[in-house]
Formats: sequence, structure tokens, C-alpha cells
Amino acid sequence: MRIDLKQEIIKLVELQKIDSQIYALTRKKDIDNPIILSKIKNEFQEKAKILEEFEISAKETQINKKEKELDLATKEAAISKSNTQLYQLKTNKEYQAKLSEISSLKADISVLEDAVLTVLEKIEQAQAQLKKQREKVAQYEKESKEKENEILNEQKEIEIQLKIAQDKRGKISRDVDKAILSKYERLLNSRSGLALAPVNHDSCGACFLRTNHKTINEIKMYKDLIFCDSCVRILYIPEDIEG
Repeated sequence: MRIDLKQEIIKLVELQKIDSQIYALTRKKDIDNPIILSKIKNEFQEKAKILEEFEISAKETQINKKEKELDLATKEAAISKSNTQLYQLKTNKEYQAKLSEISSLKADISVLEDAVLTVLEKIEQAQAQLKKQREKVAQYEKESKEKENEILNEQKEIEIQLKIAQDKRGKISRDVDKAILSKYERLLNSRSGLALAPVNHDSCGACFLRTNHKTINEIKMYKDLIFCDSCVRILYIPEDIEG
């Protein structure tokens, strides 16, 4: 039985519309949305890392404070001990040496007290910055979760749309000649989901190669499938199909 090629192409045009939708939905589900989710996750991790750096800095400042306070306490204990020893010394030389030692310790204590005050200021600043950063990260985490949920909900909706489109595709493809369908599907897989191309203004609608009149006449004869010389897609005349 002779195949009505024009009718087969009409079916392929309808099939292509669905396949283009399936291709776009599949790309969004398997490539675009996972990239977005990964970006959201990476950006949040970067924000969390900055917060971690603030926390480490705040802890180091606290440790520095404790070290200086311990050093200060040690110096104060040394002065107390030296003051006690003053009354036990027997010579003026020993007495003067101990006084000099106490004076040096007091000078060290003065420096340490200033250092402790400086560290306390740094701690106050660090705590304020840490609080601000925690608030930022908490807000960003909330926004990130909302974005993730939007994408995940969209993924579910895409699954539903894909099921509908695939069911519709199955019905249409069953009516297409098997040999023609096989050629169409090979092109579909190798040409990024676009196996058919309309001839618009005497050019291929996919790659825009200029189509000569001989090729256009061959398309209109509907004896064989006519392929673009450049992108190898099946060519068709929209006005012919619609008419």
C-alpha cells in the first residue's frame, strides 16, 4: 500500500511539537534545575563558610584574652611574691634588685592591662559582627530553602507534564509509518530534539541554509523525505501542511 507522505509529515509535525516539549521539559528536569539546585547549595555553603571564619576569629580573640589574663595573673602573683620577699632581704643591694624586679613586673602588667582592654574591644566588635553574620546566614538559609522548594515543586510538576506529553506522543507515534518514524527518531536523538525543520523564506528553519527551488519542488512532490543539505533535518513547507 502506497504511503501518503504528506499525511505522514503532518503527523510528524504534530509529533515534533510534542517532542520539542518533551525535550525542553526533560532538559529542565535533568540539567537546568539540578544546576540551579547545585548553585543554591554552593552559594549557601560559601555563606556558611564565611560565618565559620567569623566564629573561628571570635574564638581566637577569646583565647587571646584568656592568655593575656593568665599572663596578667602570673605577673600579679609574681609581684605579690616579690613584695613578701622584700622583708626577708638582708642587704640593700638585694633590696634594690628586688624593687627593680617589681618595677619591671608592674610595667609588664600595665602593658598587659592595655592589651586586655584592646582585646575586650576586639571581642565586642567580633561578637557584633558574628551576630550580624549569623542573622545574614539565617536569612539566606531561609531564602535558599524557599528557592529549593520552588524548584522541587517545579520538578514534580514537570514529571506530570512529561507523563501527559509522553502519553500523547505514544498515541500519535503509533499512527506514523514505522520506517519514517525510525528515521525521524534517529534525527531527533542526534539533533537535540529537533528532527523537522520548516522552510521559511526559502531557508531551512533550523540552520538557515538557503534552499533552492529544486529542493522546494521535491518537498512539494511528497514522494520522498527531503533532508536539509546542512543540518540533515527533514524539511517541510508550513503553508502546504496547514493548507
